[in-house]
Parts: sequence; structure tokens; C-alpha cells
Amino acid sequence: MSSLWSSIGTSFAVTGGIAVLFSVVRPYHTIVYAPKLKHADELHTPPPLGRGVFAWVAPLWKTTEKDLVRLVGLDAAIFMRFTIMCRNIFVVLALIGCAVLIPVHMDKSVRFENDVWLARLTPANVSGDAQWAQVVVAWLFNLVVCGFLWWNYRKVLQLRRTYFESEEYQNSLHARTLMVSALGRPWGVLF
Repeated sequence: MSSLWSSIGTSFAVTGGIAVLFSVVRPYHTIVYAPKLKHADELHTPPPLGRGVFAWVAPLWKTTEKDLVRLVGLDAAIFMRFTIMCRNIFVVLALIGCAVLIPVHMDKSVRFENDVWLARLTPANVSGDAQWAQVVVAWLFNLVVCGFLWWNYRKVLQLRRTYFESEEYQNSLHARTLMVSALGRPWGVLF
């Protein structure tokens, strides 16, 4: 039991320490943490950040997905969408799992004399019809993951279409360049 509390405490302490360290170091090292402020053109310049310790939080909350595509590109925006999707999937699965499985395990598990409450949360001592809860929740998990993937794929497709139809992409050099190899093979020039 003490290992559970120590791992939770360690996780929160390390995460908080990294966040505070970043917040303290960031204002003094703009070359590392904000190089685009000096080198980007007016269209691609990110919003200015103050010198305060937590001055980066407000622009972070106000940045939209369109701004991300404009500032850091389509690939980075899709990566951010993917990480947000993974976080949301985890939250929904945790809520479903805790709401359904913990009550079933607490109620239907076989109890022993030296039982710890943490052991009753697991399916280790559950048998009989109560195990059908595992099957139902597994199917719910699959449906939730498929729903999130379908929803986000539609949004990514919308993002890609908007980006590829944008004025900036249409006028870029890499959008109008085609690589043609000799002899119809990619290695035709070499051999």
C-alpha cells in the first residue's frame, strides 16, 4: 500500500518540479524556448510572451487549431490533436472503468481475512457472473476508442483540406515541385 502512495507522490512531485523549472528557466532563455520570435516573418510569428514565470499559460489556452497550423505547421497541429485525443480517450475509459468495474469488484469479490482494500478493486478475486462486467466494459472500451478515432479522423481530414486549399500552400514552392527520375525508377539516375 505504501508503494502506491509513494509512486503517486513521486509522480506529482516530478511533474510539478519539471513545470516549475520550465516556468523559471523559460523567460531567460528565449533563444531556446522562443526562436521563432526573432526569425519568423509576420505571418508565422507566435504571440508575444511576457517575462513572468507563468506568462506562457494564457497564450497556450488562447491558441486555436488554426493558429497552430499557421504557426507550427500541419504535422505539428495533427500531432497535438492526436495527443489531446489520447488524453480524452484515457479520461473517458477511466471514468467508465471506475464507474462500472470498481463497484462490481468491490461487491462481488471473495473476501479473505488479510484482504487489503486495494486488492478488492482488481478482478483477481471475482468469479462467476460478475466476470461478464469485464466483457461488457471491454466492448464499451472498443466502441469509445473507435468513436474517438472516427471523430478525430474527420477533423484531421477537414484540417488537411483547409491547409491544402490555403493560399500559402498553393503558392509555396514545395507544393509545385515534382521529382521525376530517369528511366521511371527512383534509382534510375544512380544505375
